[in-house]
Amino acid sequence: MRRCAGQDAADVEFDRPGLGFSPSVLAPGQIAWEQGLPDIGHADSDGVRTTRYAAASVLRVGLGADLELQLGSDSRVWERTRSADAHERVHGGGDSNVALKWVLPGSNDDTQWALLARQGVLTGASDIRAERAQQDLGVSVATGDLAFYVNGTRDETGTGWTVSPSYTFLSTDSLGAYVEAGLGTGAQRSRALGTGVTWRVAPAVQLDLSVLRGFAADEDDWTGGFGVSFLLP
Repeated sequence: MRRCAGQDAADVEFDRPGLGFSPSVLAPGQIAWEQGLPDIGHADSDGVRTTRYAAASVLRVGLGADLELQLGSDSRVWERTRSADAHERVHGGGDSNVALKWVLPGSNDDTQWALLARQGVLTGASDIRAERAQQDLGVSVATGDLAFYVNGTRDETGTGWTVSPSYTFLSTDSLGAYVEAGLGTGAQRSRALGTGVTWRVAPAVQLDLSVLRGFAADEDDWTGGFGVSFLLP
């Protein structure tokens, strides 16, 4: 739902985990931190196994007028590639991004939707950063236990679209669990199924655990990870 000034910590919706994002924003002046501990990706193709660990961080700031600023970064990245005749390790800072989320007109207690525009910034180490900054424009819609996410991406490999429906089958004051599917086209080609759980250990603190199985030849076989999200005092 649309968030307003003075909302309780327990009412804040974090964006972690999952493919999409929450269609809500922080109240004006509220600040939240979302941290992967870490986020993981693994691929095994043609005898080459690649595993990537990223300490993905997002700082969220409520601006008011249904707007929220987000500053993100893969603050540390560890990548290991192994094959029959080679073994390579890479470690360093990853790329960053800046985003603006806007709760769209018409959102209410029953149905919420929001737009998220994100611009990548090439801050990563020379052997980690992308050749071209990534740009994303996504919409997330939620009604009851159902949600739908659509995102367009432009990066160094071209352009593509991702769509992802999800269903929350468990929702209590402290625990949540969902299943999701992902379908990507173009540069974002993917076929994926996943699940995740959240645990609200305190009104302002959430832990999450998620896993996503990819089936397309040119995407990670497995992604997911463990994370924590919390409101800053």
